[in-house]
Amino acid sequence: MRMRVTLRQVEGFLAAADSLSFSRAAQKLHVTQSAFSQLIREMETALDVRLFDRTTRKVVLTHAGHSLMFKMRSGLMAIEEACLDAQAISRLEKGHASVGALPSLASGYVVPAMGDLQRQYPQVTVSMREAQNADLLDMVLQSKVEFSVCAHVPASQDLSFETLFAEELVAVMPAGHPLSGKARQTWKRIGRVPLILMTHHSSTRRTIAEALLENGLSDEPAYEVASLQTALSMVRAGLGVAVMPLTALLEMNLDGLATCRLSNPVPLRRIALCRRRDRLLSAAASEISLLIQQRVRRSLHPGISFVPGKL
Repeated sequence: MRMRVTLRQVEGFLAAADSLSFSRAAQKLHVTQSAFSQLIREMETALDVRLFDRTTRKVVLTHAGHSLMFKMRSGLMAIEEACLDAQAISRLEKGHASVGALPSLASGYVVPAMGDLQRQYPQVTVSMREAQNADLLDMVLQSKVEFSVCAHVPASQDLSFETLFAEELVAVMPAGHPLSGKARQTWKRIGRVPLILMTHHSSTRRTIAEALLENGLSDEPAYEVASLQTALSMVRAGLGVAVMPLTALLEMNLDGLATCRLSNPVPLRRIALCRRRDRLLSAAASEISLLIQQRVRRSLHPGISFVPGKL
């Protein structure tokens, strides 16, 4: 049976139990004695239990009231502690956020933002999971992470995307390669050399395939790899030309390599903060999302355009 006892009634009951005086308890709650008496009567009615024996001279707890006092005191303390805990989390005095990120974005944006958060709010912790784009979206849907820094995908009923920036995909080749003499090359020229592409699970593969097919070229690469580092190693070995997101190259050693931008069309990858449409971010997650956006603004490069957005 549901008991409709209010927190105000519990506070009043404990005040009367402590003082054994309705007048002093009423003063503590800043109400009149008649209003306080009504408060206790309503509580007794809701519980169908007599809590006090009252005479003109004194107030005494009944056996049931005495038993209830200890349990309600501990319950009220737990409620107060929970409220203080919630306030501390809201003020970022404590808390935790779980985020996901593409490996090509983690070290350049998410990890520095985690450091910023740690310096500003040392009691707040953040966990980060790296994965491919499809896995990151699943993590958000399953609430394994609050949000992910990932590639934007077509509209989803359950996911909300706020674009952080748009970046170009660039061709990477050995220094001295016949195609390395120009700052920009067309897909028709790039498509005639052996291509090294990421697997179909990669967030860039669909964009590259569409550009190749648009130019009447095959979208099947000479080599397919799962790691950006492996792709660069194959380029260094002279096995072909890789097409990679610009942000992935910013943290890598490109000694002995050359890059060029692509045209007709210019291949773009839109990077976004992705969260569940039906969930609000925690205070900690909201703060680190803002810090990630600040990191993006401070590290713009040619070929990367910042697109402001809020979760």
